[in-house]
Amino acid sequence: MVSLPEEIFKETYGKVKKLIVTKNLVPGQLITQHRLSHTLNIQDDSVPVVLLQLKQESLLVGSLDNGLSVRELSEQEILEMFDCRIALETMAVKLFTKNAPQSKIDDLRSLLVPFENGPKNGYVFYKIDRYFHEFIIKNCGNKTLYEMYKSAKILPFMDLMGLNRPLHLILKIHLDLVSAMHHRDENKAVEILSMNLENAKKSHIYCP
Repeated sequence: MVSLPEEIFKETYGKVKKLIVTKNLVPGQLITQHRLSHTLNIQDDSVPVVLLQLKQESLLVGSLDNGLSVRELSEQEILEMFDCRIALETMAVKLFTKNAPQSKIDDLRSLLVPFENGPKNGYVFYKIDRYFHEFIIKNCGNKTLYEMYKSAKILPFMDLMGLNRPLHLILKIHLDLVSAMHHRDENKAVEILSMNLENAKKSHIYCP
């Protein structure tokens, strides 16, 4: 496989990832290199490299020769992955609230400031949401917990799910969570995060 400059890889990777998260590439739909190159107006060799990377990340299934598709998740897989998120992330948020330096909590607050007048771009806000959750577990002080989070491939799962609830509601929940962390209220932080993930799970299972 051809070796690409990092900036070219990142640009193509970002474009294809956006198509997946925004459901412009529908789960199960056949993806060919030629069709994708035409859709994205890309004339270089970055598409096959990016597709293989996304397959390695468990976002795509299939093969380059016969065609790839966005991974489809069964209802059972969705339920189980959300349950894993709840178990790992509630522990992480408890540890983060108890142990994280104030500067880390301020970093999370600053992350949300640009959206206080209401999120306008769903994909941009999704990337912030993804970073927000990973930041907490990455900085909770328990490296083993973070390794479990990565090995469970929860981040690719988030990419496949996306956000399907009103963005202003998700923003308010995040702000309430940061407020609980700021006041070092572990129980409140755990309650907010757990309820948020439970409601997210229901929205994906029972969405029309």
